[in-house]
Amino acid sequence: MKTIIVPTDFSKSAANAFQYALELASRSGAKVIALHVIFPNEGVDNNVYNAFWIDEYFRQREEDLRDWVGKQKKREAFRSIATEVQCSIGFPVQSIHQAAEKEKADVIVMGTTGATGLRRVLLGSVAAGVITKTQKPVFVIPPKAKFRESARAVFATDLRFRADRQSLEVLRQLPQLKKGKLHVVHVMDKPGQPDIKEEAAIGKALEGVKHDFHYLHDLETVQAVINFMESTDAEMLVAVAHEHSLFHRLFYESTTRKLAQSVSAPLLVLHDAG
Repeated sequence: MKTIIVPTDFSKSAANAFQYALELASRSGAKVIALHVIFPNEGVDNNVYNAFWIDEYFRQREEDLRDWVGKQKKREAFRSIATEVQCSIGFPVQSIHQAAEKEKADVIVMGTTGATGLRRVLLGSVAAGVITKTQKPVFVIPPKAKFRESARAVFATDLRFRADRQSLEVLRQLPQLKKGKLHVVHVMDKPGQPDIKEEAAIGKALEGVKHDFHYLHDLETVQAVINFMESTDAEMLVAVAHEHSLFHRLFYESTTRKLAQSVSAPLLVLHDAG
């Protein structure tokens, strides 16, 4: 893990995500890039004269971002971490995607709530948009989530896991899993035997990560996963973003979106190899 990008709107949620990224970087040696996206009409009051001051406004935003990053790095353990700041003019999802591609980011770490720009766009909506736009792993950090040295993580899968190399490397390099454990959970709507070939394929992909398999029978997939997380005191959820996946249900069905919001653990979203 060499580069982590953290989008920020200066909210408490973004600050917590940045702290989480610094914890990851302090253990992996990664560089952390703080990215702030300025809406095209931000700082302009629909006045032609005011438009000439956009450069000054941009420079002020950059300075604000540097000050913000400096405050986040107050802890002695964080001071030696390589950090950069970037401001861009555009719309959050596209700008974050472009920055991640340009910087060859290993992972995007972002908060779940907050407001971005003048339009008060929920960062949760931005996070969902980024996940569907990018092929980079995305770590979504709830406002009250805290980094732990080791973690019990739940990997919710439909057994169609064909993650790309970058996603697998990020998963293997997570410092929490070097001492923790990954519970691979598959929810079956009907009683039956699990697919041994699929299990073997996933086991091979997860080589190097301590893991085990659990098969649940339940008609409510999302609720079953949440119940399992609660019963095992899991501190992290891992999912794969492909069509009809658990992630798709979590973020695009209104009834289960509320359930997703009730999970207070960080969510790492991986991507298919395609």
